[in-house]
Amino acid sequence: MAKNPFRQLDVIRDASRKKSMISDCYRLMYNKELWIKAYAKLYPNTGNLTKGTSDETIDRFSLQKIDDIVDQLKAGTFRFAPVRRDYIPKSNGKKRLLGVPNFKDKMVQEVMRMILENVYEPVFSDNSHGFREGRSCHTALSQIKNTWKGLTWCIKGDIKRFYDHMDHSVLINLISKKVNDRRFLLLIHNALTSGIMENWTYHQTYSGTPQGGFISPIFANIYLHEFDMFMEKQLKKFDNGKVRVRKGEYTKIRSKISTLSRKIKRLDERNGHQMWEGREELILSIQERKIKVGIPSIDPMDENHPRMKYVRYADDFVLGIAGSKQSASYMKEMIKIFLKEELQLDLSDEKTLITHLKKPVPFLGYEFRKWNEVKIKKVMCKNHKHPMKKRTLSGAIKLEIPEKKIKEFAIKNGYGNLDTFKIIHRAKLINNSELEILYTYNAELRGIANYYKLANNYHHLDKLFYLAESSFIKTIANKRKSTSKKAASSMRTHKQGVLCLVKKDKHGNEKLHQFVKLKDLPKHQGAIKAVSPEIDILVNTFKYSGRTNFEKRLLANKRKACGTTEGQMEVHHVRK
Repeated sequence: MAKNPFRQLDVIRDASRKKSMISDCYRLMYNKELWIKAYAKLYPNTGNLTKGTSDETIDRFSLQKIDDIVDQLKAGTFRFAPVRRDYIPKSNGKKRLLGVPNFKDKMVQEVMRMILENVYEPVFSDNSHGFREGRSCHTALSQIKNTWKGLTWCIKGDIKRFYDHMDHSVLINLISKKVNDRRFLLLIHNALTSGIMENWTYHQTYSGTPQGGFISPIFANIYLHEFDMFMEKQLKKFDNGKVRVRKGEYTKIRSKISTLSRKIKRLDERNGHQMWEGREELILSIQERKIKVGIPSIDPMDENHPRMKYVRYADDFVLGIAGSKQSASYMKEMIKIFLKEELQLDLSDEKTLITHLKKPVPFLGYEFRKWNEVKIKKVMCKNHKHPMKKRTLSGAIKLEIPEKKIKEFAIKNGYGNLDTFKIIHRAKLINNSELEILYTYNAELRGIANYYKLANNYHHLDKLFYLAESSFIKTIANKRKSTSKKAASSMRTHKQGVLCLVKKDKHGNEKLHQFVKLKDLPKHQGAIKAVSPEIDILVNTFKYSGRTNFEKRLLANKRKACGTTEGQMEVHHVRK
């Protein structure tokens, strides 16, 4: 084993890419450098000050605690404590189960996650986008927008309570195909079966992995990786034929236009390019036929040329099919059988819908549908030296912001009602400073604009921004105990048409703080591509090897107040 654990992670990644079995994962966890890196990643998260089933949190952390965990791992006595069950509300009114582990267990899970990530990241499917480095909701949506062309039907998949129904034995068997380390597999088993504490009553866990643990997302990706492989095999089987058959009606019209054009040219030469009787009727006949050429030149429903596309984000997946509805129904049944027989999961018949792509399909907060965008392309023909223009109906995908999401965002953040345009001032912010109020509005608006930057109807956010601006003015007016008109006028005197607050910095210079506008946040241009795993073979060496200032302070074992280096130091975390 390499002395540098991050070099060893590179070795694991390279071996996994070559489809080799991975061993020595458990012994790799003895290295202190991995734990320091794990702690450096966890410490900025304020959620680590939340208690699990014990009073232990990230507060009062020390290097001695790392040594204690490593000693327990070496002795084989480490055990995961039960997680505390909590509930968080969902948008549909229901509640999602959340598991809150103790901080020590979070540390162990993070080190395990770092190892499993290097084992599986090189072999995960390019169609998987959830909880992976370099991938996000935007890369999943970009893949749909850029590659789903000419499709007709879409299957929006929904797995019944996926995180609660993951079979432990299936997951351990899947991991054992890549990892040949009995102690590491036993540690994974202990993490899965640690149990749940609800209202101080212990419940044994026989299936599932609690959402809230650091290792749950990669467990989900490993579990559904088999589904990704199954879908990729179906994609290859489904894709048949090289080109779609041309429509007979289109071919006849094009042939007639060519015949009439040659006739006009021949008669023009015979009459010395002078006006002759019947020429106008022939030209009108050609123009009428050109209008009819607006129909597609090929049959989009050609049974001998089916196509299929697949994208997954966590447990949400969509399947696009260029074919008949019967083909989509057949694929839905195939998916249902595979999930039940191979992964012990159930596909929800009520929520797994087959939708024609002319209708909007909801996915990751967006809606997408097909639209016939007319494009003119230049193509090379056999008997022509120069490229010729060709009209194409792309059948491309359009991403849109659902109007419902914009209205819900306005109500949730207290801007007002977009339907009636009733403006509300935010009473909860009145005790904050004016600058804090401005930054609150700006952060919220930048967030929604950044998430919906791929949408074709991005400009629909204009109305939301105007409502938020009116709400901001009203909130500042209430704070100043003035009118909205006076508050707006005073903030617009510094820069024409823009709401600004003026504050002085430590040098006494005035600085403008502007209320953000949609035009200041330009829409994203082009595709957002996922980072290919083949771009950089030694990616982890550069990612992990350098120490941050925080890690250097931790290893210095020195009190910042008095400079003492004797004794064991602790790091205190303050809940802000």
